[in-house]
Amino acid sequence: MVNMQVNFGDSIPISTVDWHGRVSVVLFLRECPFRCPYCHNYEILGGSDHRELAELKGIIDSSKPFVSNVVFSGGEPLIQAEAVEQLATYAKANGLLVGIHTNGLHLEVVEHLVGKGLVDKFFIDVKAPLDDPDMYGKAIGYGESDDVHVFPEDVVGKVGRTIALLTDRKIEYELRTTVIRDFIGDADDVAAISRSIAEYVNTSGAPYVIQQGIPEHAMKVSMRDIVPFSREELLEIATSAHQYIDNVWIRTKEGGNEKVNFE
Repeated sequence: MVNMQVNFGDSIPISTVDWHGRVSVVLFLRECPFRCPYCHNYEILGGSDHRELAELKGIIDSSKPFVSNVVFSGGEPLIQAEAVEQLATYAKANGLLVGIHTNGLHLEVVEHLVGKGLVDKFFIDVKAPLDDPDMYGKAIGYGESDDVHVFPEDVVGKVGRTIALLTDRKIEYELRTTVIRDFIGDADDVAAISRSIAEYVNTSGAPYVIQQGIPEHAMKVSMRDIVPFSREELLEIATSAHQYIDNVWIRTKEGGNEKVNFE
């Protein structure tokens, strides 16, 4: 598809934070069905900047000598399923691994890409407990933004089935929750999230990462003065996850990625 157009957001030629332990080239694709109030990439949730597929292949080519993989992020990259498939195929043909940051909503796309062997690792946001559609709706901006047209009940079902699919197929994945003070992510919230995903991560051994949200660049202006949880607070919150999950990590600006030792 030489003339294929991709709704392009941005790129990072060399990243050490988007796939722990690896150096990545990251391609951000526009559009997302959610409007999470704390989103810091909100400028590419909509709008258009259409580029030729060949231009994005060129970005991969430029980074290839320095990286081991390509990561597709957003926005929600799986909205542009054909573009991701074409670019992932190109990356694999050039000896690169492929990772995808996703909200987990696009089950059918995930299944298709897995069936073609095009993705080595998925990074899935679990924004709230998978058995609490009301809290999930709060996290994705349902009822607050006119741009959110998906029902929370459908979202939690799709996210759960996506994680179950990857677990069954033995595809590597990471689940992560971004925690924001006075919004979603205190110890009780994280305990509820952990309980809702424990069946999957304890079967697969996948890490559950509690991410320090930095609201100063949040889409919702009123959140920008919220003080982020400190590293010490995240370690305390992680103990609530450990009631249900063994492989718990925290990710902070101060300390980067850290596996939590509960002994």
